[in-house]
Amino acid sequence: MTTSGFHTLHIPDSSKAAAGAALDASTELDGLLPDNAPGLYGEYGAKHLRNHLPAAVLGALAQWRHRPTSWLTLTNLPGPTRPVPTPTDGFCDESLLRVPNLVHFGLLRLLGLTPVAYQWENEGRLIRNVAPRAAAARALTSWGYGQQLDWHTDDSILDHRADADPARSIPHCLSFFGMRNEERVPTDLLPVDTVLETLSAATAEALRRPEFAVTAPESYTTADSGKPLSRSGVPMLWTLPDGSNALRYGPGRTAGLTPGAREALERFEDRAAALPGFPVLVEEGGFHLFDNRRVMHRRVPFEPAAQGRARWLRRCYAHHAAG
Repeated sequence: MTTSGFHTLHIPDSSKAAAGAALDASTELDGLLPDNAPGLYGEYGAKHLRNHLPAAVLGALAQWRHRPTSWLTLTNLPGPTRPVPTPTDGFCDESLLRVPNLVHFGLLRLLGLTPVAYQWENEGRLIRNVAPRAAAARALTSWGYGQQLDWHTDDSILDHRADADPARSIPHCLSFFGMRNEERVPTDLLPVDTVLETLSAATAEALRRPEFAVTAPESYTTADSGKPLSRSGVPMLWTLPDGSNALRYGPGRTAGLTPGAREALERFEDRAAALPGFPVLVEEGGFHLFDNRRVMHRRVPFEPAAQGRARWLRRCYAHHAAG
């Protein structure tokens, strides 16, 4: 499988300690939360990270900004100065998470990415707590854990065009900050190009035709009619401004509108299901980012650790400045 887009940067303990102390002592954002001031969180987080991360790491982040690969991982970043239990209802007190929020938004700023939220998902908040919620155990969402999340891209129902409003378009990237992962549950990644290598040119061309319909996942609120949000007459596959292949896909939420589209979708699903993907483990103090249009992801079912200690990742969608 192609893994050329994989890159990991490790932060030395000394840099982690220095950055953590500076971020914890920062007073510029007293009384402000990320949803109220994402730009300031990005500005001040990036400032402190520039002051304390090694030059080699900063150079690699600058290089990624100008020539982004399909995914990127950093490890050993500073987290909260005091333990914060894993939320059990999907939300938590953001004032306790200033350090991880400054790291998260600061890294997005250094990578040339802008955080984005959607009004119909996650109560319109920028940060989604990817953590087990008992009431959603078998739901096919980031709060579920009892069922497998098969290969998919996020928010496939939204607009794929390069000039679309970011608040209504498919997120370019998914970024995660790891709070804890004692269960050691990985996120599997599968590049779109890896699947395309197994398909004929005719099948790929059929996937590019605007002959597909998509419906929203369970995590979305419904339309005013009470029916799930949907979009019809769109391609599954298209080309990004930089020439990369891009995909929208969700199992059970993508349908072909013509015989040719249905056949192409079936072949795509068969080939994707047979591929193992590449496991990425986002642990405490880890930051992971991947291109949501160039990479599919999935998660196996798991048994959460004890209450307050269960797997907890912090997700934020992000867009490139252009294209």
